[in-house]
Amino acid sequence: MSGDNFFLAGFDSGQVEPIIQKLAEEDILGQLLRREGRMADLGSEAGEPKLDWVDGLEKALSRPEWLAQCEMEGFEILKQGMRHVIWAGMGGSVQAVYVLKRFGLLDSPFLHIYPCDSTDPASLNRILRRIEREEQTWSPSSPQERTMMIGVSMGMTSEEPITHLEWFDGLLSQLRIEGREHHIQVMTLPGSYLDLFAEARNCRRVPIQLDGENRTPGRMSAPATRVFIRPAALRLLAETMNQDPDRRPDGSLLRAVLQRAQDLYGLSWTMSEEARRAFTGSNPFVQLGAVVAERARAGKNQVALAVSAEWSGFEPWLEQLVEESLGKEGKGFCIFYGDQDWKRLSTEPLVLGLGTAKGTDIQLQLPKTVTLTDRLGVLGGLFAGFKLTVATFGYLHDIVFAGQPAVEGYKAYARKYRDAPGDVPFTALQRDSPAWESLCLDISSLARGGVTPELDRQIALRGGDPHNAADVLAAVLALRARKPGALRYVDFTFNGEMPETLASVFEQARRTLANERLAIPAKIRTGPSDYHSTEQSEVDGPDELVSIRFVAYQHEAPVAGRYSDKFLLAQARGTQQAMEDSGRWVVMVTFPELNPETVNQLGRFFDAVSNKLDLFLQSMNETTDEHRAAHRNQKISP
Repeated sequence: MSGDNFFLAGFDSGQVEPIIQKLAEEDILGQLLRREGRMADLGSEAGEPKLDWVDGLEKALSRPEWLAQCEMEGFEILKQGMRHVIWAGMGGSVQAVYVLKRFGLLDSPFLHIYPCDSTDPASLNRILRRIEREEQTWSPSSPQERTMMIGVSMGMTSEEPITHLEWFDGLLSQLRIEGREHHIQVMTLPGSYLDLFAEARNCRRVPIQLDGENRTPGRMSAPATRVFIRPAALRLLAETMNQDPDRRPDGSLLRAVLQRAQDLYGLSWTMSEEARRAFTGSNPFVQLGAVVAERARAGKNQVALAVSAEWSGFEPWLEQLVEESLGKEGKGFCIFYGDQDWKRLSTEPLVLGLGTAKGTDIQLQLPKTVTLTDRLGVLGGLFAGFKLTVATFGYLHDIVFAGQPAVEGYKAYARKYRDAPGDVPFTALQRDSPAWESLCLDISSLARGGVTPELDRQIALRGGDPHNAADVLAAVLALRARKPGALRYVDFTFNGEMPETLASVFEQARRTLANERLAIPAKIRTGPSDYHSTEQSEVDGPDELVSIRFVAYQHEAPVAGRYSDKFLLAQARGTQQAMEDSGRWVVMVTFPELNPETVNQLGRFFDAVSNKLDLFLQSMNETTDEHRAAHRNQKISP
């Protein structure tokens, strides 16, 4: 029974009992708390432990003045009359906020918070239109007078939030709103690009960690930093102040949330060594890490999430935590979710249920939640607990789970292409650019990797057209699938704001092209947000995918203010180059612009690829069988 805590149901302890016993004997949780031993090494970046997440909840609860200060910060924002907060960040600076948003915890009649992590002007337009709907009226200045942007960065060189703040600051100036500095706040590291931006504009700056330190990776920032605490405080205060306008913040609202999270998380400095070892053996997140680690050793490195309706929306946060932390040096495991037929996949993912989901291999049962405080507290406990899963897996596979070096490579390319004069260079060699209606398939990365001679030969042998993009993409997938273990998933990555119509096309392609034809799972990703979430694994994790990137050359113009799409295009080109540098199979589908006809073309394109893929796979399998038979005959010939 789960009772009032997390519980791993369906877990066969006999499978990994010796491993968990060894983890307890080596006191891995004590290593984390003390920042020593192998855990400290694996949790460090550039020689500095990034492990303040381990006891962050307990530390925050020990300093009531910190929680009172966080509530006061939210109180002051609401007292200014702010009713709309745009939260601009990337990766770990915003993923937890997205979870809160999907759960309906950031919207009330008194306050709305809007996560923003795209350099597509269409994303800014969507937020402005949502603010307009919430206000019910649109005038040149009224909504913006009640709107604030909070820029968040947990890295020294993150620039996307700066582009959002520059746009917003320019819009306020254009609308002649006085006191623009009161509409902008920044949470970042001292001396970072974002910090310097705020300093130049005299905007308020607060540290992300409550103690002002910088020893928490962005993806591990919830629930013990302001990345979780600030939006939680704003939501709690908005409703409390509506009921009792005279109430002064004292930290008690946040204390109730964080105490619930800590009670569920459980790891504490107050534990004796004996109690800590027992806790290691019974902790569901450590158990899960051990199970997944053992499966990965057997070549089964995929986990599929089946989430109950109550907890739907948590999946992307866990995907980022896992893949950005562990996808290194060809190791790690991958997270999949969405509408996929797990039972028919040849990769045999472990199906993990969250909540009351059915049809799973094992299930993490969660406590029931009734109140807003309880919901936030259980969510905080989940955020904290899954980090132990990542640390356990990293320990067992000797993976440094701090840092994301492969992402830094893509960022450098993106800056280079953005800052260079002229347009971002996408033009491929003519022979590497087969077409489909207005779509163009860029396989230049494969060409530079030496793949195209064999690809051309296979297309010719199977009667394909080297100038037809559907034929060529089908041949790419079939050729990759021919080598055992080389193709275990596909990703469809759209660079920009993805409309629902396009998402439906990708969902259909996932089912037919990936699940049915190839019997593998697929990811549907959006750039640039997912470049900060799962790109580390795609560039440096298990090398077993084909990545298909989709890029429009022209994008929607901003409805207000000035915002260029050049950075968005530079990011797409930068990730392509980083994938190519690491020898990954990446292709890019480009088109002039995304419109209803382009969406229809993409649907027809995927249908053509799926149909052609059947022929290519069947033909290649027959040829492979013939080669094997000939090899056997040759070996037994006198």
